[in-house]
This record gives sequence, C-alpha cells and structure tokens, in this order.
Amino acid sequence: MHPPRFTEILPNDTPLDLLLVEGGAFDMGGADDEADSDEKPVHPVRLRSFYLGRHPVTQAQWAAVLGANPSGFKGETRPVEKVSWFDAAVFCNALSEALKKEPCYFSDAGFKTPFGKTSKGWELPNDGAVYFKPGAGGYRLPSEAEWEYAARGGPYWESETYRYAGSDLLRQVGWYKENSGNETHDVGLLLPNALGLFDMSGNVWEWCEDQWHDNYKNAPDDGSAWVGLEQGQLRVFRGGGCFLHARGCRAAYRIHGHPAGRIDALGFRLALSLQSDG
Repeated sequence: MHPPRFTEILPNDTPLDLLLVEGGAFDMGGADDEADSDEKPVHPVRLRSFYLGRHPVTQAQWAAVLGANPSGFKGETRPVEKVSWFDAAVFCNALSEALKKEPCYFSDAGFKTPFGKTSKGWELPNDGAVYFKPGAGGYRLPSEAEWEYAARGGPYWESETYRYAGSDLLRQVGWYKENSGNETHDVGLLLPNALGLFDMSGNVWEWCEDQWHDNYKNAPDDGSAWVGLEQGQLRVFRGGGCFLHARGCRAAYRIHGHPAGRIDALGFRLALSLQSDG
C-alpha cells in the first residue's frame, strides 16, 4: 500500500510534504466562456497515481539542497522563485541524490551524467540538452496533465468543478493581483483544494515538464508529458501568480516561456512517480 501522505527530510532537517494523487480519468482543458484556444480541445486523459508536493518548493527547501536563494521576495516559507526550468531540473536531481533516489534528468542520451552534476558538485548551467530517463525513481516536474488533474481535485474533479484550485472564490485559495500586494506569500496560508494541495492557483507560476503546444490536438491521453526530440523549446508553466488577475489563475489556464527564463513569481512543485511494490 502507498501512504496518502509522507514527509521527506531534506538536508538541514528541512521537511518536504508530499500527497498521493490517486489515478483516474478527467476531461483536460477549458470549457467555460473564459477558455482560450490553447486550452482546447477538451479531451479525456487517464492517469496513474503519483505523488505531488503539498506546496510549491519553498526557499528553505531550495537552500537546503542547493544553497544560494535566488528569490526576489525573501522568506524561508515563501515559494522559491526566479528559477528556470533548467534550474528546477537540477534541483530535482540534487534532491534525488541527497535522498538516495535515481536522478531523472541527464545531459546525455545514454543517461550517464545527471544534468547539473560536475566534479565540484551541483551547478546551474541554465542551458544545454536535457534527457529524461523513463522509469527513474527520483524527483521530477509534474506533467501538464498531472498538474491540472491535481489542481482540479484528482479523482474528485467531477464533484469539485471549481474554476480555481479548490474554490470559485480565488481569494479563498490563492494570492493574486487583488489580494497579494504584488508579492508572494508564505505557502499554506489559504485554503487547500480537495486533495489537500495548497497554492495551486496564484502565489507563483509552476513549471511543468511539457514543451509548449498551441492547443491540445494530438496531446497524450495517458497523463505523460508532451515532449519532442528537439531541445530548448518553450516549456509550460501553470497556476498564475501574485501579479495576475483572476482569469490567469484558473485551473485550466496555461502559458509558456523559455526554459532558461528566471522570472519573478515563477517557481515549481515536485512530483514523484510511484514505484512498484515489487
């Protein structure tokens, strides 16, 4: 049996809480009158169970693993931000190694050199080819489908048909333009969604694994990340942030950026695949 929640202890005795998102099927995309063309067509996706961070990665968690805090809005329990997709991949690898898990991201197609690992330790190259190793047991970014499924309440999505992650009233669950004061806030201060996940609408944008596509035509239907062979393409991020109006914090809303971009109020949340019980 897999626990519904567990806590990893990072270096410096820093905790990391993860929640089990039970697998299931949902209709991915935006169907309401606010939906953009890139949120369509709405399509069925069936996902396996996985773990997801209860909060976005905090500055204390980042510092415990990689040291120097890049965030503009300082605070140990605020989300780390101004991190690129490449930076997030390095963090996942460094955390995996610290917790004796196999890294997911490599600099070579033969999966010999973990991305960001050098003879001197971990560095943030913010460039280069990145190869994801299927079946690796380490930490990773969620796929876009996993992110939206979790934001909508996972297996509860049909009964929890909220516009945002946990409510139709964004101020209950998210920090956004109207209530944030244009800055990030400590994680976990507002209400969680049906799964117990915090801050999935507002506070900071969150990187996903996927490369950007202009719509969902031919998107995977199994919950996997949608990536191609080309490197360096635009990557997806989700969730809105403290600078956005409510529309941009909807659970279905999506946007993209260059994977090297280090932007205010752009962070990430960790995912972990379930491993076989043997």
